[in-house]
Amino acid sequence: MENQDKKKELIIDAALKRFAHFGLSKTTMTEIANDLSLSKALLYYYFPDKISLYSAVLGYIVSLMDKELKKGITNASNSYEALTLFLDKRQEFISKYYNLLDFTKITGSDLPDELACMFRRAKQSEITILISILDKGIESGELIVSNIQETAALLMDALSGIVFNVLKAHSRPFFPEKEQFDTILQRQKKLGKIFLNGLKNA
Repeated sequence: MENQDKKKELIIDAALKRFAHFGLSKTTMTEIANDLSLSKALLYYYFPDKISLYSAVLGYIVSLMDKELKKGITNASNSYEALTLFLDKRQEFISKYYNLLDFTKITGSDLPDELACMFRRAKQSEITILISILDKGIESGELIVSNIQETAALLMDALSGIVFNVLKAHSRPFFPEKEQFDTILQRQKKLGKIFLNGLKNA
């Protein structure tokens, strides 16, 4: 079992490099197998198709970002600093893995079930991080929040709304161009400050 887990990790790492450099549509399972000197049959034993491998790669990135965010938020001095770190780190990961994440050029809004499930898990992971940010403010006496789960979900929706507004303004229906990320980030930081100010313990 340990050997199988190691093999899967090696495959995910090789696929991550390919997807991040060339994107989903321009990467083949044959290329990934060749990178690892594996037979295609063995690769398909671990991942039955490219979407399942892509989903595993996304899961790895989400867990990596989640780990880095938790560490950074623990060291933040207040809730806004923690929220700023969250937003900066998200943009850093999106910029780094832009080719990999721009899956909508291929799939549009109609995601395969496996990917849709992965993105739901990713969103829930982000909401959990926002809960920890709000919790930090509550514990320090900085914020007053009556329903932390609902408030975190509302903040997530508000932050996501900025992305959709920027996309709509630039006639880009699903995923931002690289040059739009700075606009999105600055607007999200302003909204985050307003949102947290509304929760301040007067």
